[in-house]
Formats: sequence, structure tokens, C-alpha cells
Amino acid sequence: MSKVALRVYNREIETLVDQGHIEEAIAHCQHILKIYPKHLETYRLLGKAYLEAHRHADAADIFQRVLVAVPDDFVSQLGMSLVRE
Repeated sequence: MSKVALRVYNREIETLVDQGHIEEAIAHCQHILKIYPKHLETYRLLGKAYLEAHRHADAADIFQRVLVAVPDDFVSQLGMSLVRE
């Protein structure tokens, strides 16, 4: 198994989301969070993937978790506003 830096892995996941491979991106995010349960950038990506998949309740849950840790997180605030629309 090859080793990949977490930042690089997150960029690859973001590319998956942008290309429409949402379920694959969600699975990768969940895999990362099993190993690094406090990695905020992965939570942001997971929330974005849930939004793209129109899973608004799941996206809201993820963004709320980020906002508990970082109340002024711009991405999560934006994600929550999209969920509420």
C-alpha cells in the first residue's frame, strides 16, 4: 500500500467531488475520518459531498460538527446557509 500525504489525499477527494464521483468521495472521507476523527478539512469535504448528493440532513450534521470546533468557519457557514435554502 502506498503512502499519500493527507493534504494530497484531500485534494484528490475534492477532485472526485468536482467530477461528480460523489459516493466514492464520501467513502474516502469516511475512511479518513475513521483514522483521523478530528480532521476538519475532511469534514468540510464530506459536507460538500453530501450537499452535492442532495443529502441535506447529513450535510447539516457534518457542518454543525465543524462549527462546534470552529464557530467562524466560513465553508461550514456557507454550507449551512445552502442547506437552509
